[in-house]
Amino acid sequence: MADCARRITQVLMTAATHTRWPDADIALLSEIYDLQCTSRMNTLYYDNRLARVMSISFWMEVVTAASASGSGLLAVLNDAGGWGNVAWQALALFAALVAVIKPIYAPSKKIELFTRQQQGYHANYFSLKKLAFNIRQEGVVSEEHRRHYSTVFDRHVQLATEDENSPNRKLVLMAQERTARELPPDSFWWPPTTATEPDPTPDGESTGGEARPGVIQLKTS
Repeated sequence: MADCARRITQVLMTAATHTRWPDADIALLSEIYDLQCTSRMNTLYYDNRLARVMSISFWMEVVTAASASGSGLLAVLNDAGGWGNVAWQALALFAALVAVIKPIYAPSKKIELFTRQQQGYHANYFSLKKLAFNIRQEGVVSEEHRRHYSTVFDRHVQLATEDENSPNRKLVLMAQERTARELPPDSFWWPPTTATEPDPTPDGESTGGEARPGVIQLKTS
């Protein structure tokens, strides 16, 4: 599946010139936020995919079970008259189609895959959220933070290799929109500005020389 396509805007680039943090640390923090958004979007996407496949699998099982225990159901439909016979024939035909489609569609395999993807991206999301919080608390990017990010990124690459080749575009857009609501721009922290430089705000105005934390402005393209 494609990444969340969130990028750092000009606000962050401007803020980076007014902070004591090295460019490499700013870049790492921005990548953490970008991957956090992507992980959340993919989690929501596979939530929806899993729910739909489980629903389809459930009704396949219902049709199969109904046709397999046909004697009792057939007696009920026969008592209903002519339309009952038609209903039974339609059910039998539908069950035959399900029997052909089911091994091709392979709902159990899809459920297994989507569950693994959903859980993997979900774990990555909270791991990145914890990493960003630790960086904010410590006020510096350490080697341990870099190793943590590298581990999560490697897991993300592994999960991406098992993503659907042709994801459902409608569900992707739904996941993107919900991610944008859950992770608004002002929820992302960036390092305090220096005391001698103006602090840029999201609308481009300055608030003076006092150092304070800011937020990363992200957008979906």
